[in-house]
Amino acid sequence: MAQRPFIDMHCDTLLRAENKDHSFLFDGDGMVSFQKMRQAGQMAQFFAVFFPPRITDDETFYAQRKNALFEQLRAHGDVIAQAKNYDDIIQNASQHKLSAVLTIEDGRIVNGSFERLRHLYDDGVRAIALTWNGENCFGAPNSADAVLMQKGLTDFGKEAIAEMNRLGIIVDVSHLSDGGFADVVALSHKPFVATHSNCRALCNHQRNLTDTMIRQLAEKGGVVGLNFLPDFIVQKDCSQEALLEAMVQHVLHGIAVGGEDCIALGTDFDGFKNDGRQPLNSSEKIPQLFHALHKAGLTERQLDKCAKDNVLRVIRDVC
Repeated sequence: MAQRPFIDMHCDTLLRAENKDHSFLFDGDGMVSFQKMRQAGQMAQFFAVFFPPRITDDETFYAQRKNALFEQLRAHGDVIAQAKNYDDIIQNASQHKLSAVLTIEDGRIVNGSFERLRHLYDDGVRAIALTWNGENCFGAPNSADAVLMQKGLTDFGKEAIAEMNRLGIIVDVSHLSDGGFADVVALSHKPFVATHSNCRALCNHQRNLTDTMIRQLAEKGGVVGLNFLPDFIVQKDCSQEALLEAMVQHVLHGIAVGGEDCIALGTDFDGFKNDGRQPLNSSEKIPQLFHALHKAGLTERQLDKCAKDNVLRVIRDVC
């Protein structure tokens, strides 16, 4: 099969950025690098700034990761450029450049401030995962605790949905509680996404979405990004061949439940241990998934939608 441009809605590669040489973003040994993206024929990568639970200065941590990305974008401007909207991505592609979209994983950095939200937008942040694994100013996370799982958005979180819609920041419900998800469905006037979540019907993990949630998200025009972490794909260890087949089944199930316009990619690369369980463990191996999906019966139109078109539509409609 010919090389197929694609967009990955989530990686944690910026976690490795510290006050040192940041060239690993260009050609390092992580799951994602500019070189691996280019080798794969990738169109765009969402680079998340994730906030580990034990850091004490979120602002400094955010600045270090953001600046590391921007430094490497300047150094390799002939290869990749920041994208803040649909037109940026299309223009970059026309110039044979990759696109980098800055995102946030764990909205705690917003700290209940609409001014802080607007500053993040000015930096180019175009998607925010409202929560990670703890409660914050937006609401509660997904959890095995049924009480926590049913908690909805905070008063600030409810108001922030409208402000994110107004600004043009995509609401990301990966990691959000089921109660919070229901609030987003009720409050968001624009499409929202689950950047890196799978189907709970196939793998009963609280990080995955139920069929009802997939339908509700799809009805809003949103997309679900297929997470490559084995724990969210299957409930027990299996061979690499079986894991790839299970990934295909998550895509097929998502399409059956929510339609072909709601499935995308959200690998979670560099956010999980590269322990050999996942054969598709870096950007340049993603085309193998498209080959497997093609063998499973997806048409060229459906493959293009899963690869990039569905995400591009959301970016166009929100940003």
